Amino acid sequence: MRFAIPAALAAMLALWGTPAAAQDDTAAVPPAVAAAEGRCGTCHPKERVQFERSRHAQERVRCVDCHGGNADALTVGAAHGAGFTGKLAKPAIVRMCASCHSEEQKMRAYNLPVDQLALYQLSGHGVRLAKGDLRVAVCSDCHGAHDILTVRDTRSATYPLNVPRTCGKCHGDSTTAAGRGAKENVFAAYASSVHARALLDQGNAHAPTCTSCHGVHGAAPPQYGDVNKVCGGACHTEERRYFTAGPHDQRMAAKGQPECASCHSAHAIGRAKPERLATVCADCHTAGSPERALGEKLWTDYRSAAQDVEAAEALAAKAEAVPINTDDYRARLEEARTYLSEALPAAHSVTQDVVLVPTQRARSVGREVQSEIREKLGRIGANKLLLLVLWFYVGLTIVVVRRFRGDRS
Repeated sequence: MRFAIPAALAAMLALWGTPAAAQDDTAAVPPAVAAAEGRCGTCHPKERVQFERSRHAQERVRCVDCHGGNADALTVGAAHGAGFTGKLAKPAIVRMCASCHSEEQKMRAYNLPVDQLALYQLSGHGVRLAKGDLRVAVCSDCHGAHDILTVRDTRSATYPLNVPRTCGKCHGDSTTAAGRGAKENVFAAYASSVHARALLDQGNAHAPTCTSCHGVHGAAPPQYGDVNKVCGGACHTEERRYFTAGPHDQRMAAKGQPECASCHSAHAIGRAKPERLATVCADCHTAGSPERALGEKLWTDYRSAAQDVEAAEALAAKAEAVPINTDDYRARLEEARTYLSEALPAAHSVTQDVVLVPTQRARSVGREVQSEIREKLGRIGANKLLLLVLWFYVGLTIVVVRRFRGDRS
């Protein structure tokens, strides 16, 4: 039986092109855009609202471009006629999205890449999908189905600050993780990291997200031997330079150990703390081994230099209270702090001589500043003592003179 739209409802279709004003100015859609989808929204109001705010609606993409059918039909049977597909299966979603996004002529105007399907097929998601795993993410799982927004839109699921939660829908689900044999809740681990704190708490959109390390459409776990390239390629360049010059690089890759993650963890990455130099080696090397001794020596050298700098800073604060101008000392101590910060990346070389260069420079500056400030404080102390003695003799002289005058009178 064919379904006919009531006359009253048909009359309302004339108003289709003028939807109520959106609450958010950024979500407002020109009437012509809203009308582009035809009559589908009559039966699918929720999808209509989502679609009207999407980037696809702005570009005059219509419901039938993805689902087929006839958007201008007045009956369900005609609307859902030949070529119509309702809810698409996951493999079909990928092919449907690629039908536009792999077309150079269609994407050229937007300066969008057309290799995303190829990358997806090589990703962990794509490989599993090809094997029949329908639990994996496809385009709509990350970008949305009808409410697709640009990556620059703060409401978008792919906006940098929203990416961890988007990936976390699957990778933070304990049931999904257990079904894949995952050893940790990846989202929870990332949320505890220094990267997440910079991204989510401080709003630093340049802080690493899931896609920064794993890629976007070609998302896959970095292979052994490539982890240091991922971490050091754009962010930790100095750390990687020292690491690749040290003994760990080739040995860890040969043993199938993820380079950076073996010491820093993969997702729950904490803030670099110098004292870890004395403890992290214990994760792999036995007590009493030369490697453990080297790690402890690196920490001792760093700590000694840091203590000299801290002592110099304390003396500078004391000198300022006198007051003594400490601008030059503060500048030199800032230089010493820079040397200390250079020592931590240098520690990735696991070579004492390399780490000693910045720590010895920091220690030298710290001790020089201490010596100079102590000398100034000493001179001021001596001058104060001399002045005190002088005033004592002046006072004593006054007393003697007064008494002498008193005896004569």
